[in-house]
Amino acid sequence: MQVRTFTGTSTKDIMARIKTELGPDAIILSNQKRSVKGMTTYEIMAALDVPPAATASAETAAPLGQDDASCLREEWTRLRKQLMAVLKPQMDVGLLTPRQQLVFEYLEREGVKEDVLMDLWEKFRRSPDTPTLSVMNDMIGVAPWMETPWEHKVHLLAGPFGSGKTSTALRLALAAKKNRKGARILVVNADRSQGKGRLYLRHYTELSGLSYRELDSREHWEALRGDAQSHDLVLVDLPGLPGRQSLASWLDDAAGGALPACHVHLVLSPLFGSAQMESFMSRLRCPSVSSIIWTKLDEACNYGEIINLASSTGLPVSLFSVGPDLKNTLVQPCGHDVWKLLLRHELPLATN
Repeated sequence: MQVRTFTGTSTKDIMARIKTELGPDAIILSNQKRSVKGMTTYEIMAALDVPPAATASAETAAPLGQDDASCLREEWTRLRKQLMAVLKPQMDVGLLTPRQQLVFEYLEREGVKEDVLMDLWEKFRRSPDTPTLSVMNDMIGVAPWMETPWEHKVHLLAGPFGSGKTSTALRLALAAKKNRKGARILVVNADRSQGKGRLYLRHYTELSGLSYRELDSREHWEALRGDAQSHDLVLVDLPGLPGRQSLASWLDDAAGGALPACHVHLVLSPLFGSAQMESFMSRLRCPSVSSIIWTKLDEACNYGEIINLASSTGLPVSLFSVGPDLKNTLVQPCGHDVWKLLLRHELPLATN
């Protein structure tokens, strides 16, 4: 599916451009009106279903003319469609409107799970005349990190090794320092190992004029309650969980019951596969989990797991992270950003 966004000062002119550039079969996905510095502009997202060239040729080309990986992908695609046809015969995509069919089939190619697709199919069937994105908006909750009135000052960043927790902690601290003039910000390292991440965190927090401390004992965890009283924001970088230990049991062991009131934010990347995500979530669930932060968006090939986890956990997305730098790599997400990312792989513009 080819998805493009057109902007202009007149919807009539934009629609003419869409017809010229995408043709009469183009489908309108969304229509937004914006006002910037007193000037009104319109933004229309349109789509055209263009079958991939490889798929079209695969139907006529001899299997022996393709490499093994390509054959395996095609076999898996056919098998998945067959399984869905057997397990969910009532989910007839042909009953959807053309616009809904385009979005539905595209999300399926993105790796969105069958149970999530089934839920979307039912929503579409109940709302054939409602704008497609309006039906989909409640599939992914959004809670922009800097704008959300979090109840507690202490925020724990948890996630698997390699998900970017340490970098995210620094980026959040720097963004908070920029946005909240005079705020007292403390960055805490809870990793009791002597890895490079520990030195990295301490080095950059001190260079940036932020407060820094480490949690090496239960006494330090107890002192964290006082830190919450003397600071406006406390960001705690948790280590990746060892073995099959759960986050709840690790926190109980490390803090010894002295864990202050806090929010836990899961730091994850679309680079991880579905089976990995399920394994992570089975260990990361705990009562204090409040949101998901998605990192390394610029390195991912698809983003279906964003919808999958939103559906299975009910957790909102609070941050996007794009690029390797410490500054100007965070995005406060809105619903439109999420769907641009999923439907056209357009990375959101980083502002912090």
